[in-house]
Amino acid sequence: MSEFDFVQVNREYPNEAYAPDGELWWETKIHGCRGAFPRMASWLRWNVEVGERFTTRQLRKVLNVKNEHAQRRQRELRDHGWRYLSSKEEPSLGEDCILEEIGWWPGDGPRPKTTAISAKVRRQVLERDGGRCVICGRAAGEQYDDGSIVSLAAGHIRANSHGGKISLDNLRTECRLCNESVRADTGSAADPKAVLEQVKSLKKKEREELRYWIQAGQRTRTALDRAYDAYRLGGPRVQEEVVRYLAEMESRSWV
Repeated sequence: MSEFDFVQVNREYPNEAYAPDGELWWETKIHGCRGAFPRMASWLRWNVEVGERFTTRQLRKVLNVKNEHAQRRQRELRDHGWRYLSSKEEPSLGEDCILEEIGWWPGDGPRPKTTAISAKVRRQVLERDGGRCVICGRAAGEQYDDGSIVSLAAGHIRANSHGGKISLDNLRTECRLCNESVRADTGSAADPKAVLEQVKSLKKKEREELRYWIQAGQRTRTALDRAYDAYRLGGPRVQEEVVRYLAEMESRSWV
């Protein structure tokens, strides 16, 4: 069975999947629900579970949306509460995306005025911060201790609820865990004694650096960190030049 064969299968949907005119939300002609974005949001809501995979090509095929429109509308999902992991965060995914959180869809009511960070601003923030969480230092595509993949977001320094604006000086790059509001408000379930033992095991210089990170509210990055980030984000030509130079320097050291 191909990845699109299931589209032809008669599926049973709950009543909530149907618009007031009796049509499925992604097939209805109701005003405000006919555009590519609301149709895409509706289809994902009832055909992809959190943790399951989907592709832009799949959405384009199912909804008969042109390629450039599908990609643009898919990016718009993030502005309305949808979260998904893509190859930008985890290169091994290829064309696949993994749904992490369901956002607004037409069945929720009128589309809210979004206060979400646009894809353009998010990209500017990540590029400015070297594609790393400024709090823990992890980069997109790396792994947490539990083996899950790191994904990055543009997080508010001062929250919207406290008057924070969507501006570059009020945004910073944060990973999925550091960006979780619940974690920030209540802390994790870690044992304080165990964490304190880790801190006690640090050398004096490391403790001083940790204290500085805590006071600054973020992890500092060394010249080595910045060089690696420049290599990682520089693309194939940059990476080839860096690898060639390092190999040349190593060969000279043996002479």
